[in-house]
Amino acid sequence: MIRVVGKKAKQSVSEPLEDREMAIEAAYHARKFGLTKEEALRMLKDARTPKRLANVPDRAKGR
Repeated sequence: MIRVVGKKAKQSVSEPLEDREMAIEAAYHARKFGLTKEEALRMLKDARTPKRLANVPDRAKGR
């Protein structure tokens, strides 16, 4: 007697929502400004990373 067993559902590998949204935004900017998707994604990542404020004078020292 042969048993027929259903197949397991394939595990879908989905990227986190934030990465997906950034990829969509990068694709939009790539089309709009004539960039490659990689260039647009790199620009978005650079814009979102906080930069150190090296040249901001310390207010406490001036007083």
